[in-house]
Amino acid sequence: MTLGGYAGTVLVVDLSRGAITKEPLDPEDARDFIGGLGLTVKMAYENMKPGTDALAPENPIVLGTGALVGTDLPATSRLFSITKLPTSGTIGWSGAGGVTFACMLKNAGYDLVVIKGRSDRPVYLEILDDQVALRDASPLWGQGVAATCETLWKDYGRPTGVLAIGQGGENLVKFSMAYVDRIATLGRGGFGAVMGSKNLKAVVARGSQGVSVADRKGYKTVKKTIFERMRAYPHLKDWQEMGLINSFPFVEKETYLKIKKRRVACVSCPIGCKDVVEIRDGEFKGQVICSSSAINLFTPVIYGMKDYREAVKLIADLDEYGLDMFEFMGLMVFARALAENGLIPREQAQPKIEIESLASMEAWADKIARREGLGAVLADGFQGAIQAFGDRAEDHAPALVKGMHPYAGPGAALPWHLFGTMELGQVLDPRGPHVGSSGSPTYFARRPLEVFPGHLDRMGVPEDEVAELLPKGAEGEISGLRVGGLLRHSHRWFAILGSLGVCARAQINRFYSASFCAEAYQAVTGIETSVVDLRERADRGWTLLRLANLREGFQREREEVLPKKWFGDRGFQDYVKEQPLTIDETEQMIDDYYREWDWDPETGVPTQQALERLGLEGLK
Repeated sequence: MTLGGYAGTVLVVDLSRGAITKEPLDPEDARDFIGGLGLTVKMAYENMKPGTDALAPENPIVLGTGALVGTDLPATSRLFSITKLPTSGTIGWSGAGGVTFACMLKNAGYDLVVIKGRSDRPVYLEILDDQVALRDASPLWGQGVAATCETLWKDYGRPTGVLAIGQGGENLVKFSMAYVDRIATLGRGGFGAVMGSKNLKAVVARGSQGVSVADRKGYKTVKKTIFERMRAYPHLKDWQEMGLINSFPFVEKETYLKIKKRRVACVSCPIGCKDVVEIRDGEFKGQVICSSSAINLFTPVIYGMKDYREAVKLIADLDEYGLDMFEFMGLMVFARALAENGLIPREQAQPKIEIESLASMEAWADKIARREGLGAVLADGFQGAIQAFGDRAEDHAPALVKGMHPYAGPGAALPWHLFGTMELGQVLDPRGPHVGSSGSPTYFARRPLEVFPGHLDRMGVPEDEVAELLPKGAEGEISGLRVGGLLRHSHRWFAILGSLGVCARAQINRFYSASFCAEAYQAVTGIETSVVDLRERADRGWTLLRLANLREGFQREREEVLPKKWFGDRGFQDYVKEQPLTIDETEQMIDDYYREWDWDPETGVPTQQALERLGLEGLK
């Protein structure tokens, strides 16, 4: 069966043996799991041995591109990975704007890359069309992310996709990430450490084979439709010029415009959410810095750093080490509290931990990335510090979910107070806290309930189910919101977008609908697909991810518990009523989420009926 869209090959790399093999992509897997997120889950499930430590050679990395990646439909460049993550101990997805990497990987002829084992020396994986090899990375070992990418681009030229880690990943820091083309992040939860544990410094991809479409006439029609929709959007130019700055008032637009050099987009994205900035004055005048979003560059200001230029410089340093900035900032606030309360000996807390001081933060970033002194303890994240300094240390920790510092909520970087799908999703997503809520209308906004039906229809939620998610009062107006039920549909929508390779960020996925996705997928691949088909295939991938974690011993009462620090007078509020939320209310949301998936409401285990419906019964 010849399919459009897919490259048709799975690349399998055994680092322990230095062996590289190529396997044909199973057309039935392509149909049943769509691609991208879904196929990476399927391949990871087949290659993972239950109970394997995240940093053991036996823990595989699976990289995958979506079925639409390589086409010129808007923002179809997403890259996904599946592996067991060291911070949470769960099997989690990681997603990134693929910049050029995902497109280059597909153009080289590969839908998926499975990386096993551990090299006995530092290596990087070279993928140049049919030429695939492991190369010596000893000269790159010890370099930061940008330095590594620049060195490889000098050797291979552009456009060449590069996935790389910094010193944090090399030294197995449990909140280290990998970076795509230097500017996009992949792997909150320690994906960088998994690469480092394999002595894998980078993956280089460049391809020239192109991507075919099965139905050229149909493809031309869907392409015209979505670009017309985008051109008619009244705020398009504003998104292109300002991006996410409009959504986060803690960043002054004048400051952003002062340092803005240019916006950067992934391949095929007509908006661009990434930034290149230049510090125009002060000590760091002339420094040019890349970021997955300018918002990130101002994060230290939230934590008390006074000079935005120092904040930008610190984030650039963290990116170079390959460290998760949210985890680093939260961890340093925690470490400062431990030192001030005598739980960390004074001689270990040197230099003094001062969040507002660039010199202090740079010193601690270096100590953590290189695992020097107290940095070796902090490199294991919040759980490592709590284990090292005793039960009293936990009293000073912020709210933690799966061992990580949530982006939003009481005590988090973004003190958002309403409890919607992103907040519940930080707990119910197996990977733990992450930044998006899959296009759900509750994402960082208090939107009028009357706009929700339109959002849900676009996400492919059937009309009768929309009515159940949005109960009406006596006067016929929408009066409530079932957050747990909505999250179930948000996760399905995310699985659809992720499997196709479409960016889930709000400024781009607003132009996609479930019906359009089905039409585009059918036109590209030639696989007959309705919205119902697409929903079922996305459900299959997300449910298999659930099964993978249940096979690891995943339990509701241990992994899906909401932090007590999220509740109380200064805790979360109900999304609709804006009244303090209770633990019992959130437990009911979890029950609701499970029921919507047809999972056991007490355990979260998929029912036999659900497994049979999705063709997943009998899996081991």
